[in-house]
Amino acid sequence: MPSVRYIFLIVSGLILVCPAAPVRADLNKHKNKPGIVYWHGDPLQNKIALTFDDGPNEPYTSQILKVLHENGVKATFFLVGKNVETFPDSVKAEVAAGHVIGNHTYTHPDLIFRTKSRIVGQLEKTEAAIYKAVGLSTYLFRPPFGADDPFTFHESRRLGYIAVKWSVSSRDWERPGVDKIVKNVVIRVRNGSIILMHDGMGYRRGDRSQTVKALPIIIRELKKRGFEFVTVPELLNLN
Repeated sequence: MPSVRYIFLIVSGLILVCPAAPVRADLNKHKNKPGIVYWHGDPLQNKIALTFDDGPNEPYTSQILKVLHENGVKATFFLVGKNVETFPDSVKAEVAAGHVIGNHTYTHPDLIFRTKSRIVGQLEKTEAAIYKAVGLSTYLFRPPFGADDPFTFHESRRLGYIAVKWSVSSRDWERPGVDKIVKNVVIRVRNGSIILMHDGMGYRRGDRSQTVKALPIIIRELKKRGFEFVTVPELLNLN
């Protein structure tokens, strides 16, 4: 009930961020809450993590996997359960290639002010879809729209999940052009950055051709600057 949620927000002492559009977290603005939610890795190490939301979504997921393989990069994919059911072989390919997968809910709803049963249902349906596809469970969770909601974090943690946000957004969901996507990432990356990109668009099919074209350029430029690409568990020492 909304009244209960409001009370939870006040008691928690956490900040609620409106999820109207994804918000870029900054290493200077967000402090990790170990075991609950992370925005970035160690700012003293040159490791960074590429993450992709809203997939799988073909042909773009397979194209992204090809780029990652060609560049020797491992990434983390936050999966929408409904899309997992549509493209289970894509999830198998991600796992087989050594990438890490996480839960991004079943239909990508805004979870703020949702009931406990709604939040739990979204996570559990996705977990079931992932397990059916690859026989694995995941402990990583990314809230849709990147919204900061203490109640959602509370419920996801109760189910054994760790929430993962980001510190750099490519803003590729806007489809602003390849050059702009590259610039959005390259100029903002710092030690410990978690980079947000997309291979899907919620639970609907979306054109991610600009992301596919921007990805090898981003990888090349960041490697030139000496950054090491790792998965989210490696970046956050969760293994």
